[in-house]
Amino acid sequence: MYACGVKAQDVFTVLSYNIENAFDTLHDEGKDDLEFCEGGERKWSQTRLMNKLKGVSKVIAAADEKRPVDLIGLCEVENDTVMQYLLRRTPLSQLGYRYILTNSKDERGIDVALLYSPFTFHPIETQPIRPRIKKQTTRDILHVAGTIAGGDTLDVYVIHLPSKRGGAEGQKLSMNICQQLQAHTDSVRAIRQHPNLIVMGDFNAETNAPQLKLLTRSHHLIDRTAKLQPGTYKYQGEWSILDHILTHTTTLSHQQTRILSLPFLTEPDPTHGNVKPHRTYLGPVYQGGISDHLPVVSVFQLKK
Repeated sequence: MYACGVKAQDVFTVLSYNIENAFDTLHDEGKDDLEFCEGGERKWSQTRLMNKLKGVSKVIAAADEKRPVDLIGLCEVENDTVMQYLLRRTPLSQLGYRYILTNSKDERGIDVALLYSPFTFHPIETQPIRPRIKKQTTRDILHVAGTIAGGDTLDVYVIHLPSKRGGAEGQKLSMNICQQLQAHTDSVRAIRQHPNLIVMGDFNAETNAPQLKLLTRSHHLIDRTAKLQPGTYKYQGEWSILDHILTHTTTLSHQQTRILSLPFLTEPDPTHGNVKPHRTYLGPVYQGGISDHLPVVSVFQLKK
């Protein structure tokens, strides 16, 4: 087991993961979640939920075998119930993680969350950034500012942009959200003496997409996932990187970023060859996996 409670450290690790429809089994008033309720068309159940969450805890443990990951950004989490199950009813219960969760106006009720180790990250400010759009029905961005070893501030953003299925309208919406995010990160950089920013999550877009170029132009944010292989998501046999970790750091030195293509996260791809993510559902059919995305992990060195 890891040695917890260490206040001083040299390494800081961040994980980003879309955990695919992490719903509980109860209906949330006003949300379109009935297919995942007990007795719904997907035959979702407490057993299936806990199998998924135990798998997520296994991923977090496997991301760094020497010490607990410091920050974990999660996409597609329904509510506090799911987060409490993850932190209290899986092996993560031994590590003392805490969490911060948005409560956005997403039609299905899915949100983003940040898990953090209170031994290495101390939140000082939490702010949901709500997209400024008419009839807003997409996820908020989660912004958390906190202190790390040495007393420096780290500003973390967890984001889940609209799906590609929205076409041109979805692309416009994503650009609007990224413009709002860019303005926010620019204002944070301006007020921090030693700015450290990490933006992570499911962008539903690849590195060369306009919304990613907007955030990385002038190198204010660097896309650490830009050249990784094979990708985090596979569609019709083609891998793509939809999940990104973007950084702008002064007292954190980036060491490496990698995709966690662990054996238990993939399965053979009989149609297109090689492997694909072992997802929870393929359409309405239960597959028994953790997610249709692969997680991304970045490792940083704290400058002395």
